[in-house]
Amino acid sequence: MSRLVDAFTTAWRGEVAVRGEDLLPSVLARACARVTAFDAAGLSLMSGPDARVPLGASDEDASVAERLQYTVGEGPCFRAMTTGRPVVVTEEGFAREWPVLAEQHFSRTPFRGGLSVPLRAGGVPVGVLDLYLLRSRPLDGGDVLDAQDVAAATTAVLVGTLHEPGGDVDRDHPGGDGAALDGWRDSPATHRRRQVWIAAGMADLVLAVPSEQALALLRAHAYATGVTLDAFAEDVVSGRFDVAELRLDLLR
Repeated sequence: MSRLVDAFTTAWRGEVAVRGEDLLPSVLARACARVTAFDAAGLSLMSGPDARVPLGASDEDASVAERLQYTVGEGPCFRAMTTGRPVVVTEEGFAREWPVLAEQHFSRTPFRGGLSVPLRAGGVPVGVLDLYLLRSRPLDGGDVLDAQDVAAATTAVLVGTLHEPGGDVDRDHPGGDGAALDGWRDSPATHRRRQVWIAAGMADLVLAVPSEQALALLRAHAYATGVTLDAFAEDVVSGRFDVAELRLDLLR
């Protein structure tokens, strides 16, 4: 085990001992940021371009960055997942590659660069570790290798919890009985994302359009009104927004 992974393990286990009430993926995200040369981090699972579930983030700004990518439906996280390779992000490159997302990202988060690294289980990409920088700078091979190492260690911890009856983490570790970490698979972030799929299903039924088009309509309306897709989906599911009103968008 490398010194970096040792430091990562010490960091997340130490936080579990002190803040056992927190959700595991957020603890892991903070540990990733703490032991690498990055300022924040976020974790998500993905099984396709639209099936993306946020697991946790080191802070609220990182959570917002994830929700903005999902709202627009593009960004470094999506590219890392589809290519299976790390994606280096600079401020200039971000604006060039994803101009629509960049406008939202730069105005609503403090991040100006970073790196997205696939999470792999059995050699197959199953999610992404997004690492963020407050100041854009060139990244070298060491930065990428370190990120890949902590991504692999993070995946190992998450997969390990799935093999426990209650999703517990290292019951023999002081303060790490995992009792308060069982809920990471049903966190507030994952609940919000499920609302998107429910809202897309409602739009599918009411508007009689394919599910892909229903999701695209939700995304377009969310972006046009300046809210995240997660927030707009909650309005749809709660009845605060009548999904039938999206018929007007179909005619444009």
